[in-house]
Amino acid sequence: MRRLLFTTAVVFFLANMAFAQAPELPGWKLVWSDEFNYTGHPDPTKWGYEEGYVRHNELQYYTVNRLENARADGHNLLIELRKETPESFLPTSINDEYHRYTAASVNTRNTASWTYGRFEIMAKMPEGKGTWPALWFLSPLRTPRVPGPPQPRGPDGREVQGQGGYSGGESSQGEIDLMEAWGSRANRTAVHIHGTKGHTPSKTVPVDDMYGKFHLYAMEWYPDHMDFFLDQDKILTYTKDPELGWSFDHPMYLIMNIACGGPDEPAPDDSKLPQFMTVDYVRVYQKVVK
Repeated sequence: MRRLLFTTAVVFFLANMAFAQAPELPGWKLVWSDEFNYTGHPDPTKWGYEEGYVRHNELQYYTVNRLENARADGHNLLIELRKETPESFLPTSINDEYHRYTAASVNTRNTASWTYGRFEIMAKMPEGKGTWPALWFLSPLRTPRVPGPPQPRGPDGREVQGQGGYSGGESSQGEIDLMEAWGSRANRTAVHIHGTKGHTPSKTVPVDDMYGKFHLYAMEWYPDHMDFFLDQDKILTYTKDPELGWSFDHPMYLIMNIACGGPDEPAPDDSKLPQFMTVDYVRVYQKVVK
């Protein structure tokens, strides 16, 4: 009986190890991943946080090391947008009805960045007007945004034209938006590549129930082009153009966040909160050099 229990335990352990391991891809080598098969805070050796009101006069306050906004549940990473007023986070000067949300923006800025490779994120997105989830990449060399106080908003909760909730600069180090979605545009995802000279190739495509189903958002980044995928379908190729410059020959790091409000979205529907970005895994591969 004791031997049977031991054998069963070993089989169970090996089965779980196999389940947790990322599959091999021909021609690629796995160099970084998080399968979120643990509980508690996102792994601090892999993830850091943005904090405060960071950009675009959005309505959420990004918290740090707060399980209510970012946690692993043994299977997935949950990034949670909540309706609440945590007084310890909010400056006393903010007393309007809109700035009453918390969320998380996790990133690898201080832990990992990559030049070229295949990037895979399996995730479900939050639902409802006002939500603004994103999976995106920036250069660690880019000048960080300096958080600033939120500005007044109109009666519908939208940003007042010309206002902004941050200050600070940014350089021409490029930005890659692997997945960007807005709650007011249901079941649609957009890819944006922000390069030099104001050139921003983009593609918006429909997604089959992006709130209830996991979908694979993937990018293959090469020295002279990028390919973007939704599940197994290639949805966009961006090729280097000498006339336009190329901002993508240096390391970039990953950001995963939920925002709400901002210049293009109203305030969220509070009756639909909380909302979640649920991430099954993040995997980074690099080409095998023969």
